[in-house]
Amino acid sequence: MTFVKFRVLAGLVAAVVVWAEVDAWCTARADYPAQRVDGPGDDVVLVLGYPSRRDGRAGLLQRWRTRIARRSAPADPLYVFTGGAVRGEIPEAVVMAAYGERLGLTPDRIARETRATTTRENLALSMPWLRDARSIRIASDTHHARRARGYLRASEPHLWARLAPTADFRPLELGPFRPVLTVYNLLARRVADRRDAARAVTPASRAASAAA
Repeated sequence: MTFVKFRVLAGLVAAVVVWAEVDAWCTARADYPAQRVDGPGDDVVLVLGYPSRRDGRAGLLQRWRTRIARRSAPADPLYVFTGGAVRGEIPEAVVMAAYGERLGLTPDRIARETRATTTRENLALSMPWLRDARSIRIASDTHHARRARGYLRASEPHLWARLAPTADFRPLELGPFRPVLTVYNLLARRVADRRDAARAVTPASRAASAAA
């Protein structure tokens, strides 16, 4: 490879990394209420699950989401880990909560929701802890957390008004992996949108379409 080609390639890689960093910075600040409205209960940090390694250990994204939760938390929060056994026999919430305890989270301030298999289920099945929360922080990787905030805004706007920011973006924290994760999340959002659209087609609407 000539020096000129190397410079062009390096410039393209740098441009992609900068694009991903700026995109993540903007995404981390989106879909929050202009002014938070507090509820009566605990400050809740909702930690969204991700499939574990096949041997049951916490994977890279699980560990990162748990670290985001810890660094985003106010004093004496309640951590709610949510995620079922999508891969293997141990629920994601159990694996991630165990890693959280190794990071120093107080065991009696950890709750585990162990049935959810989608982001919408993460929210819906965590309602027993969210319903009376003083504040809610959704801890996940940047784009996934924003998608969850959008779901909460659409389904429970009074709880969305209790959202507080999470520290899910730090410049160059992921280095060259940031663009990869950005593209992954864009694809995941498309898949989720298609799944939601398919679920919105009821048997009655199918019958009406067939009759037409």
